[in-house]
Amino acid sequence: MPVPAVQGRLETAQIYNDEWRGWPILPLHRQHPIRGSFLDPRAHDQLGAVYHDGVDIAVRDDRPDRGAPAGRTHRVHAIEGGRVTRATPRGVRGLVDIAHFRYEHVDALVRVGDLVQPGQQIAWAWNGDWHVHLGELLDLPGGRRAFVNPLRPGGKLAPYVDTARPAVEEVRFYRPATPPWGRRPVNVARYPQAGLRLNKARLSGTVDVRARIADPQSFIGWFKDKPWLAAPHHPYRVAVSLARHGTGRVFHDQDVFRSEQMLELPAGQHYAPGTEQNLSAGGCMRRHLSLRCPGIYWFRLFRRPYLNTRQLPNGRYRISIRVWDVAGNSRVDNTDVTVRN
Repeated sequence: MPVPAVQGRLETAQIYNDEWRGWPILPLHRQHPIRGSFLDPRAHDQLGAVYHDGVDIAVRDDRPDRGAPAGRTHRVHAIEGGRVTRATPRGVRGLVDIAHFRYEHVDALVRVGDLVQPGQQIAWAWNGDWHVHLGELLDLPGGRRAFVNPLRPGGKLAPYVDTARPAVEEVRFYRPATPPWGRRPVNVARYPQAGLRLNKARLSGTVDVRARIADPQSFIGWFKDKPWLAAPHHPYRVAVSLARHGTGRVFHDQDVFRSEQMLELPAGQHYAPGTEQNLSAGGCMRRHLSLRCPGIYWFRLFRRPYLNTRQLPNGRYRISIRVWDVAGNSRVDNTDVTVRN
């Protein structure tokens, strides 16, 4: 599949087996808090960090469903009907694949080849994880499949309401740097700060423009009882423009990325140094008194080879950052800079 002009933009429509909409845990037609979002950075032993290929739907391990077996907490239900194509054996902390969806950190109750109806129980959530991972796969030509965002507009997770706008919290300028990924406690990804920080009033040469952006959630559900678990998502879409002061001439205007399908970029080219993954839900429950649970999201606004200010006339410019969340809320942040080569 060719790389989309905008990284992460969905180029192919998803076609579901049915019209059912809902959630994979009870109540099926009521919103549940989501703590881990699609394309979050996740620790990886060989690559340092990779992208989260689904969303983490929170469940209360301290309030299991009535009738839950020992070591299990909540019933997991299919949100699309179809054949089971993959299922780990009973008694194993594993996964289930049905139609276009994958359910992880579960004890499967179905077997490969079973025909499942939407809303049917297919598994139990595993005690200790405090969430069920939901991934969605898109069928591509040649029998390939790619992960897409289950929360994107038009998807099956509904209802979903978020009235809080995303926020551009800070913009900084650096010489490019790509340090190795490290780890926060509880084995989650941390991309350490690196690169010479530049004065925005005297930019020259090659510049890595970095923005710290967060998407707070207006709905936190039962997290109100355990507020340390509540964590902003990263934005769904980011765009940036660069225009000359005085003349208004636009030198750059494009989307940086969209969180619709799996990115082709290395994690260290989408996320910028300073990024930290959320603590896992289980790790947060154990360590929230001593560690900060929410992550930090820094983004590179100009991909490699970054912003080459030598291609710009010296003078003053305005960088406009436009951000959206998955519910369509948006915000614009303007930063004025001066190029002096």
